[in-house]
Amino acid sequence: MSLRSLRQRFKPDKPDERDDGRVLTPNEEFEVVPSLPEKDDCDRMSFHSAASHSPADAESVEAKFRDAQEKVIYEHQLNQLQEQLVAVMIDNQNLQQQLQEYQEKLDKDKTLALLEYERHRAQLLEERCAKLEKQKRRPQRSKSDVVVRPLLQRRLSAGDMSDIEAASEAEEDSFSDTSVELPHPPPTQSRLDRMWEGLLQFVYGIMDDFTELPAEETEEDPEGDPLTVKKLKENIKRAGAAAKPYITTIQGIHNLLTWKSPPYTLIVFVVYMYSVWRGWFMPLLLLCLTFRLTINYLRYRGWNVNFHFFNCSEEDKKEVEDKDLGVSDKFNLVLQVARKVQNFLGLAADSLEKIKSLLTWRYPPATKQLFFLLLTSCIASCILPSSHIFFVAGLYLGFKMFILDYLFLRFPRFKLKYDSSYRIWKELPTDAEYEKKSMKSEIDRYILPKSKLEEADNLSEDTSVESLSVDDRQFCELFSLPLSESPLPGWHGGRRCTLINREKSLTAAFKNGRLYLTHSFLCFERTKAPSVKNIVIPLSDITRLEKAKPYAWIPGGGMAIEVTVTGSDKPYLFGVMINRDDVYESLMVAGRKAKLTWASDPDSISSKSSTL
Repeated sequence: MSLRSLRQRFKPDKPDERDDGRVLTPNEEFEVVPSLPEKDDCDRMSFHSAASHSPADAESVEAKFRDAQEKVIYEHQLNQLQEQLVAVMIDNQNLQQQLQEYQEKLDKDKTLALLEYERHRAQLLEERCAKLEKQKRRPQRSKSDVVVRPLLQRRLSAGDMSDIEAASEAEEDSFSDTSVELPHPPPTQSRLDRMWEGLLQFVYGIMDDFTELPAEETEEDPEGDPLTVKKLKENIKRAGAAAKPYITTIQGIHNLLTWKSPPYTLIVFVVYMYSVWRGWFMPLLLLCLTFRLTINYLRYRGWNVNFHFFNCSEEDKKEVEDKDLGVSDKFNLVLQVARKVQNFLGLAADSLEKIKSLLTWRYPPATKQLFFLLLTSCIASCILPSSHIFFVAGLYLGFKMFILDYLFLRFPRFKLKYDSSYRIWKELPTDAEYEKKSMKSEIDRYILPKSKLEEADNLSEDTSVESLSVDDRQFCELFSLPLSESPLPGWHGGRRCTLINREKSLTAAFKNGRLYLTHSFLCFERTKAPSVKNIVIPLSDITRLEKAKPYAWIPGGGMAIEVTVTGSDKPYLFGVMINRDDVYESLMVAGRKAKLTWASDPDSISSKSSTL
């Protein structure tokens, strides 16, 4: 479509008039009449083709206008048409985008509706299956159920109706259709078959119980929660609250046996002895426990029943107010708890070690009494009836707990004299006491006898056991030596030296300490506390004593002494010793006084003199 056709369309020979007869001026806009798609496309193509004409064509077109005003009107109308076309195209694009969004939203709504429908359909099917399972478990089925099921399956497979409609129509068809041949109901199981099936299920269930379960992966920390004052305080409160009833019961029993309330204790003693005499102790004990559970049940149901077999102490009734603790209070709380735990664990360890000593013959007098008691009880149980044994044991326990223990508690001297079980328990050794006792007995075998001249010298110098200094006593306790084995004169402070192990590197071969010499032992002190690091060498076990040089690169004689002991593959090498020769001579003199072979053997002396 050419520019001429556009001019003829929008600008006729006569001025453009509206429907109302008014002439259109250049400043007024005109309305675009919607046309057919094909015509609109042609107009758009003509518009683009008009823009692509050459200048000569434009001049020929301009020559056809009547005047300049007509040309301005035409250009103005053409610009308005272009702007409206652009606006229409933008609106069309926006409408297409909105249409696409609406379609997506509609698809989503359809999907949700379909999902909800499928969910409802599945729920109906589950309900129908549950009903069918119940009907299947019945021994006999009705004729309508036999017909409804295949019809329902056919209707559901068709998929043209809902589940409820399919079920209702299938039931109606089953009652209306009389020509369908009903199948025979399945034979009912006999009682024996049901018993056999139940027995098989029971056996299979037991077999399943013994199958292994898969290992569960636990992400918990095996070490538990970290140490915090808040958690520690909370756990202390919980443990105290949980242990309070048991502690109160123990305190009540203790108050009962110590006659804190004589009338109450007397009543309990009479009831106990009478029940044991009549053989009713066990029923009475079970009755008390049942009564206690009944009281707890009444409290659980809301009854305010404050009944106790044992009177609670006034201290337990006082509640401690919870206050906010400062830093120092929290630190003191941790120290108090640690101290209580330390003391409790110490008492528990001592008790367990004493029981171990009783059962392992570490203290023969106590274990011998236990052995004869068990042997007598075994023989008596074989001869006498059990009722007689329990009768005698019950009477003895009642008399001991209510009478003897009270007398022992009231009169300590009477307890120390006649309470054999208490004395035996106190004399039982713990592991540390038993090791110390064993070491002492082992050391006593290596104590060398003293000559009459030495005894006279000791008496003249007043070096008896009572006159030992505090340092000498600490030395004997450190090495578990008897008080008679105190350091010799000149050795009270020890001699500084170093224990050398040539098999290790230079950084780990030297262990500093002090060397002591007693009448029967050569002691090396590594620490001030009793430890296996401290060495005790009996002089009688020494086979050779000589001066040594631990390393060839050390100048001089080496300042070391090598001690070879019986039963040891490697000798003890004490080096870095000041006045090594004086120490060596002192050791040789002590050996000669004790008449030991390594000190009186001339071969060792000659070997020493030849090497150094």
